[in-house]
Amino acid sequence: MESPRMQVIRRGRAVTQEDMSICFYLPKPTAEVAHAVSLSLQKYLDAVGVQTLNYFFNEDGDWEKMDESSWEIVRRKIHHPSVSSVALTSDAPYPDRYEFEYVGRDIHGPVFRHDPGAVTAVRFILPLAWMRTHGPQRVRELALALAAPLPFSSGHAGLSVTGFLEVVRIMDEVVPQLLPHPGVDVINLNQTAMEIGPRLRVPHWLTFIGDPALREMGGPDFLRAQLHTPGTTVESLDASRAVVTLGPVPEGGGPDQPLPAYRELARVLEPWAYHPKSCPGFSPQEAFHKWERRFLD
Repeated sequence: MESPRMQVIRRGRAVTQEDMSICFYLPKPTAEVAHAVSLSLQKYLDAVGVQTLNYFFNEDGDWEKMDESSWEIVRRKIHHPSVSSVALTSDAPYPDRYEFEYVGRDIHGPVFRHDPGAVTAVRFILPLAWMRTHGPQRVRELALALAAPLPFSSGHAGLSVTGFLEVVRIMDEVVPQLLPHPGVDVINLNQTAMEIGPRLRVPHWLTFIGDPALREMGGPDFLRAQLHTPGTTVESLDASRAVVTLGPVPEGGGPDQPLPAYRELARVLEPWAYHPKSCPGFSPQEAFHKWERRFLD
């Protein structure tokens, strides 16, 4: 499996990478999901190695080396009852970096009364080297394991570009690499977590669908009746959650790889889809709107 490499170089070092990003959106206050998120984080650490995430973003805005006391700080932050922001990373250079990001919010509190789309969100990042070593099926198994404890309304897993995307002019170099490969995603987790609500961010290699969207569309049977591209599967996880898998491996797409399964899923799920109005650094604005609808127009 060949994948495009979304690398931007600064001072001789990569500052971005193409990777596997696994994201979930939870329509509940952080206090109600903190334990579930902690369980998912432990499953991730069990898979990649407990010592892999060895830096955390501290209260001073700096990356600090992890030790046992640092993990206690992380656990307290995840369980903070109102606002929780946790970022963990490895010390490996791009493109081999592992990351964890948690955006926890008291979405029913007064701070968010004017933000009806606010949710709690979590993201796990695997470098492509991990997938090459363990195989796409193991990535899928891990994504399902991470999803198991989480009361998500939606989620997704697939190829993505991450890194220092908010630094001036980085996205100017990412966008030309991104446009020819529609199967590679770019996401601002904080923005998405403020806006997505119960909607779905589609399509991806794995698309996780929970209530209310799954109930409104008629459940997994609706999806099975609408999705006909060979290799696409629909799996019920429980009564209110399902996952759609687009083939055995994630695909970046390109001139000779049109990704019909992704296009089909985008059309079927469009009534429930979330479309952000912007993406920081993605310019011009018209190019972002065209990219955002790349599987629909």
